[in-house]
Amino acid sequence: MQYAFTAAFLALAIGGHAAPHWPFPQGSEGGWGGPGTGVAPVPGTGVGLPTGTSVAFPTGTGSSSVTDRAAADDDDEEEEEEEESSSDEEEEESSGEEEEEEEESSSDDDEEAATATTSASSSDETEAASSAAASAAVTSAASGSDSGASSGGSIPASSGTSVLSAVQTIAAGETFDGGMVAFDRGVDCTGQAEGGDSDAVFEIENGGTLSNVIIGPNQIEGVHCFGSCTLTNVWWSQVCEDAFTIKEQEAGETTTITGGGASTAEDKVLQHNGGGTLSVSGFTVSDFGKLYRSCGNCDEMVERHVILDDITASSGDILAGINSNYGDTATFTNIKASGVDTICQEFEGNDTGDEPTKGSAGPSEYCIYSESDITA
Repeated sequence: MQYAFTAAFLALAIGGHAAPHWPFPQGSEGGWGGPGTGVAPVPGTGVGLPTGTSVAFPTGTGSSSVTDRAAADDDDEEEEEEEESSSDEEEEESSGEEEEEEEESSSDDDEEAATATTSASSSDETEAASSAAASAAVTSAASGSDSGASSGGSIPASSGTSVLSAVQTIAAGETFDGGMVAFDRGVDCTGQAEGGDSDAVFEIENGGTLSNVIIGPNQIEGVHCFGSCTLTNVWWSQVCEDAFTIKEQEAGETTTITGGGASTAEDKVLQHNGGGTLSVSGFTVSDFGKLYRSCGNCDEMVERHVILDDITASSGDILAGINSNYGDTATFTNIKASGVDTICQEFEGNDTGDEPTKGSAGPSEYCIYSESDITA
């Protein structure tokens, strides 16, 4: 009975006191906070609160802690994503910087290579310009220095004078362009007394070249050649003992004289002591004894040949003297001779030192020309 009384009392207490203090309307399905009621459920309690009611929940309880952890997880994931993104961006930036550095390095290398090429090109262009300027200067100084000029001209005006204290040697294979300066040795001519190599103005070694030079009057020997020399536009204003002498030359070699001329030679202008051939073209000579003479009594006698083309000669004794008994020959073409006694004179040479004796003169097996090759 006691138990029944207690249960009834509790039911009355609940029914009389609790209901008036919970004025929340029921939802359409009889639950608290059902849909359409305007009542929000209280998480974890089964109780609904009117919408807009502020309720403070203990920290770390209920769904709030779950939400915080989810938010924290989201934050962590966002931080990791940001870190990964930042790392990726740093790697991309680093990679980009490396690529830019490589491109800059490559560009710098290309620019350096281009600069070096430009510099080399500029250096080559500078050297070529300097060489052209030097050549132009020589050409300008050498007035009248046309190596292809025909005979018949006169000695050009000199661009200056130079007195040499010793013979000037042109080394083998080298070239000397005198720029039309008049060179001599500053000594009086000794006539037909034989001079030595040290008395010459120029000495040309095998394969050397002398051009655009005037040999002045104050000398004993003019130019000495030691094998296959080349003379271009060389003039002798007054010949002393000889103007030019081939001292040495092998049988198969040729010395060439182009242009130039000589005047006032008591005896020989061109003296041929060595072997081989002398070829002369575009040469002018006046007031002379012999234009060409093959040595008639040298210690070593050899066969020699001379080719004379486009020669203008005036007031002379013999154009060419050869030793036919040694097989010498003289060939003439385009010769203009005025006041010249003999075009070609044959001699009988010797190696004893005696004076050679004269032979025949005129066209022959050794004096090779026809009357049509000679004009006045």
